[in-house]
Amino acid sequence: MPDRDPAKEPERLQMIWFGDELSDNAKAGLKTLSERYPNSEKQLVVLPRRRSGETGQKRVEELLDGYRVEAEQHGVNVRHIRDDTRQLATVLGPKYNHQTVDDIFRMEMSNSGYIAAKDLTTYLLRANETGLSVDLSHHHMSAAEWDAVQTDSHFTTQAAAPFDFSTAEIKVVDLSHGEDANMRHVLNSSFQSMTERHSDADIEPQMMPHLDTFAIYTREGTRGQEAAAMAATMHIGYLAELAQEGAKRGDVTFNPKDTDKRFRPDTVSLAAENDLGAKYNTQDGRRADIIGRMNISALADGIHGTYGAPITPPGATQTDMPMLQVDQATWNDITMRAFQVGNVRVLPQLSLGKDNQGAWRTDPTQNPADLTNIRGDKITLVQASNIGVSKAAELGMEGLNRPAHLPYTVERSSSAGNSPRRTPSPASSSDESMGRITSQVANLQLPRTPSPEGPGLTDSAASTAVARPKPVRAATTNVSGR
Repeated sequence: MPDRDPAKEPERLQMIWFGDELSDNAKAGLKTLSERYPNSEKQLVVLPRRRSGETGQKRVEELLDGYRVEAEQHGVNVRHIRDDTRQLATVLGPKYNHQTVDDIFRMEMSNSGYIAAKDLTTYLLRANETGLSVDLSHHHMSAAEWDAVQTDSHFTTQAAAPFDFSTAEIKVVDLSHGEDANMRHVLNSSFQSMTERHSDADIEPQMMPHLDTFAIYTREGTRGQEAAAMAATMHIGYLAELAQEGAKRGDVTFNPKDTDKRFRPDTVSLAAENDLGAKYNTQDGRRADIIGRMNISALADGIHGTYGAPITPPGATQTDMPMLQVDQATWNDITMRAFQVGNVRVLPQLSLGKDNQGAWRTDPTQNPADLTNIRGDKITLVQASNIGVSKAAELGMEGLNRPAHLPYTVERSSSAGNSPRRTPSPASSSDESMGRITSQVANLQLPRTPSPEGPGLTDSAASTAVARPKPVRAATTNVSGR
């Protein structure tokens, strides 16, 4: 085999697939990515969806065997990410550890949170190892796509020139061509772009490029890996903040015996204001936005915490609190431009295109939330409910009941039209119930300061999310471009 060109080929190519069997699109992506980087070490990083019991374990083994059959014909090694969480989580210490990561993976995979699990995995991989992470919805840039890129109004020779893998610290996707297209109060504990707490203090949000992680490269021993490690820590911290806010209202409860390294909610209600419940409910219209914002906010925070320099905000005095800002030259150095061509985001610096459908995910017909075909009679999913409720558990499905359960049940409707019927949990108005909730909240040990503290960084105490319009529930969820 020819020697790898260190400037043009990454040391390691890590292709990610979480869920069930590889789709046809994913198999095509595995082939074309392997051909694109023939001399790089190649890994297919997998996290198979697992149901409980012996049947579930057997299914995982079958999936792993299937992944290996597909991967080995292209010279790709299969890597089950659960085998490596102890090592990957070392970058999270001392705040979190491998138990935290294992708990989050279990929670995400039990509730079709493949994209969220993939996002956290990407940061952990990039914080630990040199290489390029992509998902399987990529393909080699076609001649027609390259022609279209060159006619784009944002095209420049510099923006399309391949970067040098041997010297780059980090490369992340820029969807806005270097323009400020997103805003955020960086290094706060919330995934929200802006918070009331900062607004009340007259702290303006920072404008920055619109970033994404469908392709990301880091090199060992550089600030790029530090940024990825901080992004992973922040990503977990947002979950902690969501859980804490829910616990204050009694919408989320934890086992008081768990340590502050565990993420195993006992109950997660589906109250309208409970973002944690919305995140794990595939029928909630807010779900895609929460998952997407958590990912991009983590990346923005990681980059600002690592590459940002403290400056005095415009119009402020030297006595005002400084803000971290990344200068334009640094943005140009650590980002790669994505050009929109039809339904593809083209990365000419990598000579790759990314399909916007999220083709790496499990086929919708395999959606574990679809209980309608489990038995002959119809199953009605109650409003704001899904797998993980008692009836779903009786059907052998795995969901929020393991490791958390929702206080709603799925009921078969007796009406002719099989209309939804909601069965809420009993009201907790008694002194005994309130005492139990108070005790559980008091013993909640999730960290209050999810973002890492260090020189030049501001305190990251929990903040209150900006009020949002009443959510719109939807039967299906689509994460655009992810």
